[in-house]
Amino acid sequence: MTTTTERTNGADGYLPHHVGHHSLLRAGPRRGPLAGTRIIDFTWAWAGPYGAMQVALLGAETIKVESATRIDHSRQRSLAMGSFTGGVNQAPMFNEVNLNKYSIQLNLKTEGAKQIIRDLARTADGAIDNFRPGTLDKLGLGYDDLRVINPEIVMVSASALGATGPERNYTGYAPTFAALSGLSYLSGEPEEPPVMMGGSIDLRAGTAAALAMVAGLHYRERTGRGQFIDASSSEAIGMHIPEEFLHVDLLGRDGHRLGNGHRAYAPHDVFRCASMRAPDAYAEDHKGARTGWLAIACRSDAEWHALCACSGLDHLRDDPRFRTGLKRWKHRDELKPMIEAWTSEQSAVETAETLRAAGVPAAASVWGSDIHHSENFQARGGAVAVRPPETQSREVLPPPWKLSETPAEVVSPAPRLGEDTEYVLGRMLGYEQERIGELAQQGALE
Repeated sequence: MTTTTERTNGADGYLPHHVGHHSLLRAGPRRGPLAGTRIIDFTWAWAGPYGAMQVALLGAETIKVESATRIDHSRQRSLAMGSFTGGVNQAPMFNEVNLNKYSIQLNLKTEGAKQIIRDLARTADGAIDNFRPGTLDKLGLGYDDLRVINPEIVMVSASALGATGPERNYTGYAPTFAALSGLSYLSGEPEEPPVMMGGSIDLRAGTAAALAMVAGLHYRERTGRGQFIDASSSEAIGMHIPEEFLHVDLLGRDGHRLGNGHRAYAPHDVFRCASMRAPDAYAEDHKGARTGWLAIACRSDAEWHALCACSGLDHLRDDPRFRTGLKRWKHRDELKPMIEAWTSEQSAVETAETLRAAGVPAAASVWGSDIHHSENFQARGGAVAVRPPETQSREVLPPPWKLSETPAEVVSPAPRLGEDTEYVLGRMLGYEQERIGELAQQGALE
């Protein structure tokens, strides 16, 4: 990794143009396992920035490259949340997926801006983008260009369908990744159309890209060699349904949509509970969980017998339609309303606890607000409060990993557009103020 003298990022000495608690906080020391690592972040939209944010949460010094000439559209709108009428520094989605990052404002069509990237590459451990294949190459900033400057650099390029093959130039976003992976086709009720899948797909693709970066950095640490990592977002989603590829390989045909069902187990579904009797009335149970649905999965005769005992449906054990797992599966459509007649009189959370105590896999299907206020979530640290400079204080989810020695943590909100340009140029790269001014006059810092 680059030496500490090349990486000094304390708040003393040269200060960024926008001086304030926000900038100083991001410039402070990081404790995560990737502390001391520098990543150039070319990503935009949702999937790419989320992936880059994962390494930032793990302590990497992540420098997001932005331009006023090509605003990251998540600063203006979101495919999930629609258009946003506030300023570019207030967009909710951008502020969710760019925590812990620096922002440097560069017009990469100018030679001055390209030289800044080259200078950053000399000190960087990795770079990540989610453009169409070849986009950075056309600018002279692709992997083949950067590795001439720094043979040890690791570059992750996360495109819709990868950098090779006849479909490499496809434009990609979450529904595209899901559709091209086969996951959309398999999602939904048997007689209904495939389900169009959104934001969570982007986050899964971004997480896969982050994992690829960590693997590349590990290889670099062991060997001193960098590499190019061609990451297909659609393949990253497809890896979650390996059993479907096995289905085709063994049986020579595709699987089909099962809804909440399973190919072998029954009951295996989500059942309506008492709090859903009225369409918009949700009962409050002793834990405050507003939920009206209960997930139950019985994988064995023992679990089925325990469910029958807990529910008072003992007579179903002797019903010839349900005596074996195969028979229960064949008659699952008849079984569901019988179980739901019982669950519709119950509290989902309390019933789930009773079933789990009896050895039956069960859980209430909770709302986001239930999770936010749950005892378990709070015991693990709860949400983290951040205050982006131009918006009100907000809460964000903490990293899902609890590392005992090198904590992953939220240390700062998402940056304002170009907030750290002068800090990166002056403090990190050692540019004199006169040179920074010249670059600004040339339009390189737009």
